[in-house]
Amino acid sequence: MDAPFVYIVRFWVHPNSHGRLMAWLENGHMAEVVAQPGFLWVHRVRLAQDADDGWTAHMMIYGLDSQRSLEAYFASPLPAKFATERKPFEHHLRMDRAWGAIDFRVP
Repeated sequence: MDAPFVYIVRFWVHPNSHGRLMAWLENGHMAEVVAQPGFLWVHRVRLAQDADDGWTAHMMIYGLDSQRSLEAYFASPLPAKFATERKPFEHHLRMDRAWGAIDFRVP
């Protein structure tokens, strides 16, 4: 899981949409993102701290070769495509995103 730059998407899913959303992620979305230039890998984490309202918590961590690769992804048509694909989940999905360079690590 080594990469000089990471993109993190933390998200919460309503129980009624959990299966459908995970199927969308696993059957194309995650692979399509990680296939973009500069993306090295992706890991999805099932977080132990669910929301107080029962929504399940998850996180995807993408490893990239540089911030420039993430900016190129953001400038591409893919984020708009994914926003359209997420429309069926818009009332059953909450997300926040963060990214940055790895500035320290302990082997």
